[in-house]
Amino acid sequence: MTMRGPKITVIGAGSYFFGKQVIHKMASSEVMREGTLALVDTDVKTLNTMMRLARRIFKSTGCGVKVVGNTDRRKVMAGSDFMVLTFSDRNAHFRGVDTEIAARHGIRMCSSDTIGPGGIFRALREIPHAVAMARDAARLAPDAWVINFVNPTTVLGMALRSYAPQTTSFALCDGHHEPYNRLGWCKNVGILPEDAGCIPPDVQRRLDLAIGGVNHFTVLFRFLYDGKDMMPRVRRFVLRKAAAEKNNPGEHSKSRYNWTYALKLFDLFGVYLDNIGHTKEYVPFFQGYGVKACEPEPLRLFDAAARAALMADAWNQTKRYAAGSLSVKQFMREVHNDHATDIIESMWGGLGKPFFINTANCGAITNLPHDAFLELRCDVDMRGPRPQPLGDMPRGILGLQTQLLDSHELTAEAAMTGDRALLRRALLTDPICNNIGDADACIRDLLAAERDVLPAYWYRRR
Repeated sequence: MTMRGPKITVIGAGSYFFGKQVIHKMASSEVMREGTLALVDTDVKTLNTMMRLARRIFKSTGCGVKVVGNTDRRKVMAGSDFMVLTFSDRNAHFRGVDTEIAARHGIRMCSSDTIGPGGIFRALREIPHAVAMARDAARLAPDAWVINFVNPTTVLGMALRSYAPQTTSFALCDGHHEPYNRLGWCKNVGILPEDAGCIPPDVQRRLDLAIGGVNHFTVLFRFLYDGKDMMPRVRRFVLRKAAAEKNNPGEHSKSRYNWTYALKLFDLFGVYLDNIGHTKEYVPFFQGYGVKACEPEPLRLFDAAARAALMADAWNQTKRYAAGSLSVKQFMREVHNDHATDIIESMWGGLGKPFFINTANCGAITNLPHDAFLELRCDVDMRGPRPQPLGDMPRGILGLQTQLLDSHELTAEAAMTGDRALLRRALLTDPICNNIGDADACIRDLLAAERDVLPAYWYRRR
């Protein structure tokens, strides 16, 4: 007898990262069959498109998944086993606003969604909504796992922990997808051949691969195989990639010169920063400060128009799937399961697979606080994530981890209180802001530009 699948409520049904993926997973997984997918989106047209798509896929595959939907989350979330937060209001537009205003005040951002003025103001926009959703879950679906899939991942995860403590929650990022993450590193350093499809159990037992830290600033700081240090091989791999990109560094801000930036940080800290498209934005070295020229160049600014076009193209394809002009067979072939859907499947089915999850440290990294909110490889089931032990984070990079945690904690508190002194402290604790006057002017201009989407308490007479 097949077990009943879970009820998954998705807040932000039209999500670029999660909407199609959860439909694919529920249609293809034996664990998810006979479950319920509850779709929520404040835009009626988006909601109707996603419901048409889900019903079409589920009917064709015969998976027995029920679809419900509403613009009011409270009408469909009761009885949820999982509630995934994957909403965003005009994502590319506001990241563009944040980028332009921050650059005007001397701060360069290539992604604008986690750190600096962009990350902080995105948190101010999103946290009050996320906390309200989690509090609704506490009343209507008290047994649900609330999974945050919205950036800035760490800040929203901290806010849910502090301001909706009656819920069970953790946060996710789309990087570090296991088992592909470990498999990739085994190929990169020559432990496994390029065509390997999995890590054999005997190889897995001989691996000691330590990756962890604050989301988007995670560190590969130990890599042993049969007791032999693989970090020199990691550096040689990065060096080859950096040499190859010299003549073609890429145009996209998040990917441009990434291997070159990664090599510079490797040689500085002796570790590999493994989310370099974000991490290069987290350090002051590539801002263009100082007298000497910044090498390879100061960060290229986030291109909001290109991002908006990419998301629009993806949405047009989604509409074609929903309308039937693209086949179900093509959908099942070209849409892939993602990190979040794999975690839900493993939790519900008791599959015992480890995954990278943003949660409390609980002693995994021994020289960071027990309650530090970190991205760590975890054992996870319906009881929640339990981080696997990693040991000490190396000095130097450790200090930056602590600085980021402080800035993120201050941001979460500011977002919920509307305290301008805390907001100012959060931005000036941030590692890429180095001038008090610039920070004050940046806050002033961003508050003025985003008045229509920020809570009213930011504009009360003080």
